[in-house]
Amino acid sequence: MSNLSKLSLKRLILANPWGILIPVITGIAATLAGVALLGISGWFISAAGLATAMGVGIVFNYLTPGAIVRGMSILRTAGRYGEQVTAHNHLLGLLRTLRLWVWDQRVAKDAAHLHQQSRGDLLQRLVSDLDQIIRWPLVVFLPWIYALSAYLAVSVFAYFITPVLLWPIAIAAVLQILLVPYVCGRFASHAVHVGQILGVHRRSRFVSLFSALITLTIRGHWKEYAQRLGELDERQRRMEIRIQQAVSTGRLLSYGVTILLIASSFYLLCIYTPETQRWTLLDGVQGTWVVGYVLSLLAVNELVLPLVQSFVAQGQSQVGLRRLNQLHQDAQAQPEGKIERIQQMVFKHWRGFHPSSGMGNNAIDFRVDEGESIWLRGASGSGKSTLLAAIAGDCLSSGEAIINNEKCDLYSNQTYQTHISYLPQSPHIFQQSIAANLYLGNPNASDEQLWDVLNAVGLADWAKNLPNGLETLLSSQGRNLSGGQRKRLALARLLLRQTPVLLLDEPFDGLDKATIERICHSLQNDYKPDILILVSHIGSRLGDNARVIEL
Repeated sequence: MSNLSKLSLKRLILANPWGILIPVITGIAATLAGVALLGISGWFISAAGLATAMGVGIVFNYLTPGAIVRGMSILRTAGRYGEQVTAHNHLLGLLRTLRLWVWDQRVAKDAAHLHQQSRGDLLQRLVSDLDQIIRWPLVVFLPWIYALSAYLAVSVFAYFITPVLLWPIAIAAVLQILLVPYVCGRFASHAVHVGQILGVHRRSRFVSLFSALITLTIRGHWKEYAQRLGELDERQRRMEIRIQQAVSTGRLLSYGVTILLIASSFYLLCIYTPETQRWTLLDGVQGTWVVGYVLSLLAVNELVLPLVQSFVAQGQSQVGLRRLNQLHQDAQAQPEGKIERIQQMVFKHWRGFHPSSGMGNNAIDFRVDEGESIWLRGASGSGKSTLLAAIAGDCLSSGEAIINNEKCDLYSNQTYQTHISYLPQSPHIFQQSIAANLYLGNPNASDEQLWDVLNAVGLADWAKNLPNGLETLLSSQGRNLSGGQRKRLALARLLLRQTPVLLLDEPFDGLDKATIERICHSLQNDYKPDILILVSHIGSRLGDNARVIEL
């Protein structure tokens, strides 16, 4: 190339016009084809076409830089496929781990506070946060690896051309890999965090908007709500503009560094000859390798461009990780002490309440001894169910609870709860067989015990008429059962536990008189507890024989 560059293109054409013009026309056609394919395969094919047009005209080996370009294109494509496969495998493993982790956090969370976040809200939040976290290896970590590897490869390539090229390459690498992304990150990192938090807040606002649309319209607060949404939109728009300005500035600086690198490389590779007043390549430097080197620098530029916006993904990942860590709940410390069989329960100034609203029953004093039954009665909204839940340890409470003459903290006290059975108004029925739901009360129960307890609540005949009997699969939350059947199946599960204390909240709701009579007979004979506390608006034989406490 150094010798051929001293000859003018005009002299070459005059020496062999047809031998030169035909390849040049072919090269021009290849260049035009490369431009047409720019949108499909990137600048790789275009660069190869341009190298062809230049190479055939001055008779040097244009296939070498073309092969380098196509090789880099293949490596990039293979790397992207490998990146996606690795990322998806990583994501699936992360989802598997987080699914178990989130379940542990739900278990560790106070039962009284579970209402603050439904499972649907938790799932939506988890998916959103994972979507941000998974961007870290794809948009933050891997681009740095690609850029660093590309600069190392170009450095090796440049060393074989001439070692003097290593200096501008090292300076450009520091600027593009470290300095430019750091400056962009410092400029817009706050905007990224604020914008991400605003986005999450806006989504929750819109969800609550749809759920409360009727209320907003009736109460006339629609304009105020819409104004707040508009303010959120404007704030997020300003943050996004700031982020895009930082990204655009970073990309411009990166392009400037690449241009300066190419210019400085040509300056180091060429020498100016005063006699001919032309720049020529240094002796021993081949033009073919110079073209390949320049194309490699352009390839490196494409790999370092994503680094200027990696700080955006970095900020989003940090916000997502922070929100996931907010779900973390340390295991609740269980009250120490062993409780023997409960024989006496005394409650002083006892009040159950819900943390979200503070609503509950009025403070009350009462005592129940072994062999007694209590019927809690009162007007609707007087707090009967809340009081019963507080006695069961499933609801926050105030006052003193004295169990067997010893003060005891009842809330979420598993030691205490092993001695009681609590039937809430809406018991849980799991998407398992009838037998599996009953085994939760007593895993070692025999089939005879299962049929006996079903008979005690009036479900034996119904279960025997089912095609699969006890192995009949129930739908989620027992939706294929009536309300009375769900309540009785849950009661049968509790009776299998045979605990000394039984707490029943509206056990007869939706039942006919014959079924109520059967359940009362069972609770007064074969499945009679030591202490029974009942909440019911329906009179029964259990209530007739119980001490009434009015709320």
